[in-house]
Amino acid sequence: MTYPVFGDSASGKRSNTALASHAARHLVLALLLCVAGITPAMAQMYKAGSKDAVPPAELFQACGFCHGDKGQGRQRLDAPAIAGLQSWYLERQMHNLRNGIRGVHPDDLPGQQMAMITGMFRNDATITALAAYIQALKPGAPPMAGRGPAGQPEPIERPFKWKSRYAAINASSPGNAATGKKIYQESCMACHGADGQGNQALGAPRLTVLASWYMERELQYFRDGIRGSDPKDTFGAQMVPSSKLLANDQAIADVLAYVRTL
Repeated sequence: MTYPVFGDSASGKRSNTALASHAARHLVLALLLCVAGITPAMAQMYKAGSKDAVPPAELFQACGFCHGDKGQGRQRLDAPAIAGLQSWYLERQMHNLRNGIRGVHPDDLPGQQMAMITGMFRNDATITALAAYIQALKPGAPPMAGRGPAGQPEPIERPFKWKSRYAAINASSPGNAATGKKIYQESCMACHGADGQGNQALGAPRLTVLASWYMERELQYFRDGIRGSDPKDTFGAQMVPSSKLLANDQAIADVLAYVRTL
Protein backbone atom coordinates (compact mmCIF):
# COMPACT_ATOMS: atom_id res chain seq x y z
CA MET A 1 0.00 0.00 0.00
CA THR A 2 1.30 3.46 -0.86
CA TYR A 3 0.64 6.52 1.24
CA PRO A 4 0.93 10.02 -0.27
CA VAL A 5 3.58 12.08 1.52
CA PHE A 6 3.15 15.70 2.48
CA GLY A 7 5.73 18.34 1.79
CA ASP A 8 9.38 18.61 0.83
CA SER A 9 11.50 20.50 3.32
CA ALA A 10 14.47 20.45 0.93
CA SER A 11 12.57 22.65 -1.54
CA GLY A 12 11.63 25.18 1.11
CA LYS A 13 8.18 23.84 1.85
CA ARG A 14 7.02 22.98 5.32
CA SER A 15 8.17 19.64 6.68
CA ASN A 16 6.00 16.54 6.58
CA THR A 17 5.57 16.77 10.33
CA ALA A 18 4.45 20.40 10.21
CA LEU A 19 1.97 19.76 7.42
CA ALA A 20 0.65 16.66 9.13
CA SER A 21 0.15 18.66 12.33
CA HIS A 22 -1.60 21.35 10.27
CA ALA A 23 -3.90 18.69 8.82
CA ALA A 24 -4.55 17.35 12.31
CA ARG A 25 -5.62 20.80 13.51
CA HIS A 26 -8.08 21.09 10.64
CA LEU A 27 -9.45 17.64 11.45
CA VAL A 28 -9.90 18.59 15.10
CA LEU A 29 -11.61 21.85 14.11
CA ALA A 30 -14.01 19.94 11.88
CA LEU A 31 -14.72 17.53 14.71
CA LEU A 32 -15.38 20.32 17.19
CA LEU A 33 -17.77 21.96 14.73
CA CYS A 34 -19.48 18.60 14.39
CA VAL A 35 -19.89 18.43 18.17
CA ALA A 36 -21.27 21.96 18.25
CA GLY A 37 -23.80 21.06 15.59
CA ILE A 38 -25.00 18.02 17.50
CA THR A 39 -25.62 19.72 20.83
CA PRO A 40 -25.25 23.53 20.69
CA ALA A 41 -25.81 23.92 24.42
CA MET A 42 -23.65 20.98 25.48
CA ALA A 43 -20.94 23.06 27.15
CA GLN A 44 -23.48 25.06 29.13
CA MET A 45 -25.57 22.04 30.11
CA TYR A 46 -22.70 19.78 31.15
CA LYS A 47 -19.99 21.84 32.77
CA ALA A 48 -16.48 20.46 33.08
CA GLY A 49 -15.97 19.08 36.58
CA SER A 50 -19.67 18.57 37.27
CA LYS A 51 -21.22 15.20 37.98
CA ASP A 52 -23.64 15.40 35.05
CA ALA A 53 -22.70 13.09 32.19
CA VAL A 54 -23.16 14.15 28.60
CA PRO A 55 -25.58 11.58 27.06
CA PRO A 56 -23.18 9.05 25.51
CA ALA A 57 -25.29 8.41 22.40
CA GLU A 58 -25.14 12.13 21.60
CA LEU A 59 -21.43 12.45 22.27
CA PHE A 60 -20.61 9.33 20.29
CA GLN A 61 -21.88 11.04 17.14
CA ALA A 62 -18.75 13.17 17.43
CA CYS A 63 -16.55 10.16 18.23
CA GLY A 64 -17.95 8.45 15.15
CA PHE A 65 -16.59 11.20 12.92
CA CYS A 66 -13.20 9.50 13.26
CA HIS A 67 -13.89 6.09 14.80
CA GLY A 68 -16.84 5.21 12.58
CA ASP A 69 -20.56 5.54 13.19
CA LYS A 70 -20.62 2.09 14.80
CA GLY A 71 -17.13 2.19 16.29
CA GLN A 72 -15.74 0.14 13.40
CA GLY A 73 -12.75 2.43 12.91
CA ARG A 74 -11.63 4.59 9.97
CA GLN A 75 -8.10 3.87 8.85
CA ARG A 76 -8.02 6.88 6.55
CA LEU A 77 -8.31 9.01 9.70
CA ASP A 78 -5.94 6.73 11.65
CA ALA A 79 -8.76 6.02 14.09
CA PRO A 80 -8.90 2.41 15.32
CA ALA A 81 -11.97 0.27 15.84
CA ILE A 82 -13.19 0.67 19.41
CA ALA A 83 -16.53 -1.18 19.45
CA GLY A 84 -16.51 -3.92 22.06
CA LEU A 85 -13.40 -2.77 23.91
CA GLN A 86 -13.79 -3.11 27.67
CA SER A 87 -15.06 0.00 29.39
CA TRP A 88 -12.31 -0.09 32.04
CA TYR A 89 -9.67 0.04 29.31
CA LEU A 90 -11.44 2.82 27.41
CA GLU A 91 -11.81 4.88 30.59
CA ARG A 92 -8.10 4.55 31.32
CA GLN A 93 -7.10 5.65 27.85
CA MET A 94 -9.44 8.65 27.89
CA HIS A 95 -8.03 9.71 31.25
CA ASN A 96 -4.46 9.21 30.01
CA LEU A 97 -5.08 11.31 26.92
CA ARG A 98 -6.82 14.04 28.90
CA ASN A 99 -4.09 14.12 31.56
CA GLY A 100 -1.11 14.23 29.19
CA ILE A 101 0.04 10.68 29.94
CA ARG A 102 -0.55 9.58 26.36
CA GLY A 103 -0.60 11.47 23.08
CA VAL A 104 2.20 13.95 23.74
CA HIS A 105 5.14 12.42 21.88
CA PRO A 106 5.93 14.24 18.61
CA ASP A 107 5.93 10.95 16.68
CA ASP A 108 2.42 10.10 17.90
CA LEU A 109 0.32 12.31 15.63
CA PRO A 110 -2.90 10.25 16.02
CA GLY A 111 -2.46 10.41 19.80
CA GLN A 112 -1.98 14.17 19.61
CA GLN A 113 -5.22 14.47 17.64
CA MET A 114 -7.08 12.61 20.38
CA ALA A 115 -5.45 14.64 23.15
CA MET A 116 -6.58 17.87 21.49
CA ILE A 117 -10.26 16.94 21.61
CA THR A 118 -10.45 15.47 25.12
CA GLY A 119 -12.13 18.66 26.34
CA MET A 120 -15.39 17.32 24.95
CA PHE A 121 -15.33 14.55 27.56
CA ARG A 122 -16.38 17.31 30.01
CA ASN A 123 -15.99 15.29 33.23
CA ASP A 124 -15.36 11.86 34.73
CA ALA A 125 -19.05 10.97 34.61
CA THR A 126 -19.08 11.52 30.86
CA ILE A 127 -15.99 9.34 30.40
CA THR A 128 -17.61 6.51 32.37
CA ALA A 129 -20.89 6.73 30.44
CA LEU A 130 -19.17 6.96 27.06
CA ALA A 131 -16.90 3.98 27.81
CA ALA A 132 -19.90 1.83 28.76
CA TYR A 133 -21.68 2.87 25.57
CA ILE A 134 -18.71 1.93 23.38
CA GLN A 135 -18.26 -1.43 25.12
CA ALA A 136 -21.87 -2.28 24.25
CA LEU A 137 -21.34 -1.65 20.51
CA LYS A 138 -21.06 -4.79 18.40
CA PRO A 139 -17.62 -5.20 16.82
CA GLY A 140 -17.11 -5.87 13.14
CA ALA A 141 -19.49 -3.40 11.49
CA PRO A 142 -18.76 -2.73 7.80
CA PRO A 143 -16.87 0.41 6.73
CA MET A 144 -18.88 3.60 6.63
CA ALA A 145 -20.52 4.24 3.26
CA GLY A 146 -19.22 7.02 1.07
CA ARG A 147 -21.23 10.08 0.14
CA GLY A 148 -21.58 9.20 -3.55
CA PRO A 149 -24.89 8.09 -5.08
CA ALA A 150 -23.80 4.45 -5.00
CA GLY A 151 -22.91 4.62 -1.31
CA GLN A 152 -19.74 2.62 -1.76
CA PRO A 153 -17.66 1.86 1.37
CA GLU A 154 -14.97 4.45 1.80
CA PRO A 155 -11.36 3.55 0.96
CA ILE A 156 -9.18 2.46 3.86
CA GLU A 157 -5.94 4.13 2.79
CA ARG A 158 -4.56 6.76 5.10
CA PRO A 159 -4.72 10.24 3.55
CA PHE A 160 -1.12 10.94 4.42
CA LYS A 161 2.02 9.46 5.88
CA TRP A 162 3.50 11.82 8.43
CA LYS A 163 7.25 12.01 8.80
CA SER A 164 7.45 8.98 11.04
CA ARG A 165 8.58 5.41 10.54
CA TYR A 166 5.69 4.30 12.71
CA ALA A 167 3.00 4.81 10.08
CA ALA A 168 3.63 1.25 8.84
CA ILE A 169 5.90 -1.71 9.49
CA ASN A 170 8.55 -3.02 7.11
CA ALA A 171 8.32 -6.80 7.37
CA SER A 172 10.34 -8.78 4.85
CA SER A 173 7.45 -11.19 4.20
CA PRO A 174 3.75 -11.57 5.10
CA GLY A 175 3.05 -12.49 8.69
CA ASN A 176 3.30 -16.19 9.53
CA ALA A 177 0.61 -17.27 11.99
CA ALA A 178 2.45 -20.45 13.06
CA THR A 179 5.56 -18.46 13.97
CA GLY A 180 3.37 -15.79 15.53
CA LYS A 181 1.66 -18.33 17.77
CA LYS A 182 4.98 -19.18 19.42
CA ILE A 183 5.75 -15.50 19.92
CA TYR A 184 2.27 -14.85 21.32
CA GLN A 185 2.49 -17.71 23.79
CA GLU A 186 5.87 -16.51 25.03
CA SER A 187 5.27 -12.75 25.08
CA CYS A 188 1.55 -11.94 25.08
CA MET A 189 -0.58 -14.76 26.44
CA ALA A 190 0.22 -14.23 30.12
CA CYS A 191 -1.64 -10.90 30.08
CA HIS A 192 -3.97 -10.97 27.07
CA GLY A 193 -5.04 -14.60 27.51
CA ALA A 194 -4.91 -17.62 25.25
CA ASP A 195 -7.97 -16.36 23.37
CA GLY A 196 -6.90 -12.71 23.20
CA GLN A 197 -9.83 -11.57 25.33
CA GLY A 198 -7.70 -9.67 27.84
CA ASN A 199 -7.47 -9.50 31.62
CA GLN A 200 -8.76 -6.57 33.66
CA ALA A 201 -6.58 -7.35 36.68
CA LEU A 202 -3.50 -7.01 34.48
CA GLY A 203 -4.88 -4.05 32.54
CA ALA A 204 -4.68 -5.97 29.25
CA PRO A 205 -7.47 -5.24 26.73
CA ARG A 206 -9.15 -7.48 24.18
CA LEU A 207 -7.01 -7.82 21.07
CA THR A 208 -9.57 -9.51 18.85
CA VAL A 209 -11.52 -6.30 18.21
CA LEU A 210 -8.49 -4.20 17.29
CA ALA A 211 -7.27 -3.70 13.71
CA SER A 212 -3.86 -5.10 12.80
CA TRP A 213 -2.66 -1.76 11.38
CA TYR A 214 -3.39 -0.11 14.72
CA MET A 215 -1.67 -2.81 16.77
CA GLU A 216 1.35 -2.64 14.44
CA ARG A 217 1.81 1.01 15.31
CA GLU A 218 1.19 0.68 19.02
CA LEU A 219 3.64 -2.20 19.39
CA GLN A 220 6.31 -0.06 17.77
CA TYR A 221 5.36 2.82 20.07
CA PHE A 222 5.76 0.67 23.17
CA ARG A 223 9.01 -0.82 21.87
CA ASP A 224 10.58 2.56 21.13
CA GLY A 225 9.37 4.56 24.13
CA ILE A 226 6.67 6.61 22.42
CA ARG A 227 3.99 5.04 24.59
CA GLY A 228 4.31 3.59 28.09
CA SER A 229 7.28 5.72 29.14
CA ASP A 230 5.36 8.08 31.42
CA PRO A 231 5.81 6.95 35.05
CA LYS A 232 2.07 7.46 35.61
CA ASP A 233 1.22 4.94 32.91
CA THR A 234 1.52 1.84 35.06
CA PHE A 235 -0.12 -0.59 32.67
CA GLY A 236 1.54 0.93 29.62
CA ALA A 237 4.90 0.36 31.28
CA GLN A 238 4.04 -3.35 31.49
CA MET A 239 3.80 -3.45 27.71
CA VAL A 240 7.28 -2.03 27.17
CA PRO A 241 9.35 -5.13 28.07
CA SER A 242 6.90 -7.41 26.26
CA SER A 243 7.13 -5.34 23.08
CA LYS A 244 10.91 -5.44 23.21
CA LEU A 245 10.71 -9.23 22.94
CA LEU A 246 9.47 -8.64 19.38
CA ALA A 247 12.89 -8.39 17.79
CA ASN A 248 11.88 -6.66 14.57
CA ASP A 249 8.99 -5.70 12.29
CA GLN A 250 8.75 -9.26 10.98
CA ALA A 251 8.06 -10.53 14.50
CA ILE A 252 5.28 -7.94 14.82
CA ALA A 253 3.78 -9.09 11.51
CA ASP A 254 3.96 -12.72 12.61
CA VAL A 255 2.33 -12.26 16.01
CA LEU A 256 -0.48 -10.17 14.55
CA ALA A 257 -1.07 -12.80 11.87
CA TYR A 258 -1.73 -15.19 14.74
CA VAL A 259 -3.96 -12.73 16.63
CA ARG A 260 -6.16 -12.50 13.54
CA THR A 261 -6.87 -16.23 13.91
CA LEU A 262 -8.25 -15.89 17.44
